[in-house]
Amino acid sequence: MSLQSLLNSPLGVGSALMLGRLIPPSIGYPLASLAAHIIASRKNSKIVRSVRANQWVVSGQHLSTEQLDHITLETFRHTAVCLYDLYHNLNQPKKIARMVKFSDKLRKTLDESLKANRGTVFIAPHLSNFDLAGRAFALHGYNIMVLSYPQPSGGYRWQNRMRKQYGIDIVPMSTESLRKGKERLRRGGAILTGMDRPLPFSNYAPIFFGFPAPVPVTYVRLGIMTNSTIVVVACIGIQPGEYVVDCSDPIELVPHDDIKTEIEINAEKALREAEKFIRARPEQWSMFYPVWPWALEIAP
Repeated sequence: MSLQSLLNSPLGVGSALMLGRLIPPSIGYPLASLAAHIIASRKNSKIVRSVRANQWVVSGQHLSTEQLDHITLETFRHTAVCLYDLYHNLNQPKKIARMVKFSDKLRKTLDESLKANRGTVFIAPHLSNFDLAGRAFALHGYNIMVLSYPQPSGGYRWQNRMRKQYGIDIVPMSTESLRKGKERLRRGGAILTGMDRPLPFSNYAPIFFGFPAPVPVTYVRLGIMTNSTIVVVACIGIQPGEYVVDCSDPIELVPHDDIKTEIEINAEKALREAEKFIRARPEQWSMFYPVWPWALEIAP
C-alpha cells in the first residue's frame, strides 16, 4: 500500500482520529510536526512529489530544490496541525466557535446570501483547516449543502459520515445530488463545493496559475443554470488553534454561446480569486494530488 493510500484509508483516518482525541496539545503539536518530517522525507512517494510539483508551479517555477524541500515540509506540518486541531476538538462546539472566526466580509456575504432570493455557490480551495471551517459553518446555523468529490474511497467515505454526524449536509457529487443542488439554488439557497482537486479525465482545463488544469468546473454550469452568484471561500491558519475564514467578492457569471468557452472563462474568474488566497499562504495549500501532472517530471 502506498503512503497516500494508507493516509486516506479507514485505518489511517481512524488512527489519526483516535490519537487526536486522546493526546493533549503539549504532545499533539510536536507529534504532528514529527509526522510531517517523516512524510516529507519520503521524497519519492507520490504524495510528496505531488506537493513539490504543485508548489513549484505556484511559485512561478522559481523555487530551488532546497526551497521546495522547505515549503513541502511546511505544507505537511501545517496539514498535520490542522488535522490534530480538527480531531482533538470535534466534540467541543464552543471551542470550535472560538477557534474559527469569520471575517466581516464573509459574515456580510453570508447574511446577504440568506436574505436575497438568489442562490449562492460557495467554492473552496483546500486551504488550511477547511474541515474545521465546515464544522464552524454548521455550528453558526448556516444551512449549506456540500457537494464533495464523486465516488469517494473508503477513508473519504468515513470522513463524510463523520462530517454528517457533526451537522454538515455533505453528499458526493452525482446526477441526483446535482439535481438537488439546483433545486436548492433556485429556491435561493446555498451550496459549497471544492474547486482545486484535479479530475484526471475532465474535458475542461481552465487556466490556473498560468497553466491549463483539469480542476472541477461543475459549479459554473450550476451557477448559470440557476442564475446564482459564485463566491470563493478560504480558511486561513493564523497559528495552531486559530483560524479565519474569508471570501472573495461575489463573482457574476457570463454566459457564452460555446459551452466549453463559457465554462472555462468563468472558472478562470473564480480560480484567479483562489490564486490570491493560495499565493498569500502557499504552505497552507493542502493539495496532495498533482494539479499539473507534467510538473512531476521537471520540478527540482
